[in-house]
Amino acid sequence: MRKVMSLEKEITFKTMIGEITSIALEQELTFINDNEIEGNLIISGTYKMTEASTIEEEFNYKIPVEIMLTTPLEETKRNVTINNFTYKVVNEETLVLNIELLIEGLEKIEISVEEENNTEKNANDEKSEEKNNIELEDFKEEKNEKIENDSIREEMNNEQEEIEVLETSNQTQDELLNSLDINIGGEEKVSKENTNTTVKEKQDNNEVMDSIFSAFANTKETYATYSIYILRENDNIDDVIQKYKTTREALHEYNDLDNLKVGSKLIIPTSVETDG
Repeated sequence: MRKVMSLEKEITFKTMIGEITSIALEQELTFINDNEIEGNLIISGTYKMTEASTIEEEFNYKIPVEIMLTTPLEETKRNVTINNFTYKVVNEETLVLNIELLIEGLEKIEISVEEENNTEKNANDEKSEEKNNIELEDFKEEKNEKIENDSIREEMNNEQEEIEVLETSNQTQDELLNSLDINIGGEEKVSKENTNTTVKEKQDNNEVMDSIFSAFANTKETYATYSIYILRENDNIDDVIQKYKTTREALHEYNDLDNLKVGSKLIIPTSVETDG
């Protein structure tokens, strides 16, 4: 997003204004959240109480500014600067400023509450389904284990019945023992094989995986400050450089220093970096 916002501000002086001899505008504006800008515009310079006066008086005023944007901007890609300004003395004590602020940034895409709730609901449904699947597998395992135990008990009962039948028969003791060994041995073998199969199935059905990922990011934000200075008669470019603590190279990037004249506007950039 790139938007120019116009502001009109009135400043009332404590004395008469005959002539503005120099004027500069600086900004101390910051984003307090995604779509609100607050801070001050600082207007300063010199003036004469009458046009015939040889004495220059200094002035310095802070103008509070609050801006509400209709579109939220991303924190790492937004900026506000002074694009231009003009002034006019409307009576003996009032100065009117017309200021243009340039607001730049990347529009922020916000997820609605309904979409966020749907996303959370889908995640909960997936977790619930996974839990139900695990419980179903556990139920199947318990059921299989119960069936297996019932089968073993039934086989043991059958063995007991066979022993009782053999005891009531007319077979000799040796014949009875031989018959008993064969039946019991065969049943034990079958029981061990069934038990081993049950343990293996239980191991194969006990695999569950769950993963959660988190991510954090650090950001860094730069606030740029631009001053605009209007050249007056007998101004020296070196005096401006010294006053604003800048360099000729920095001024040359924003201004045509070879074609300056009285009334020319100098853009003076400075910058301050803060960790976000």
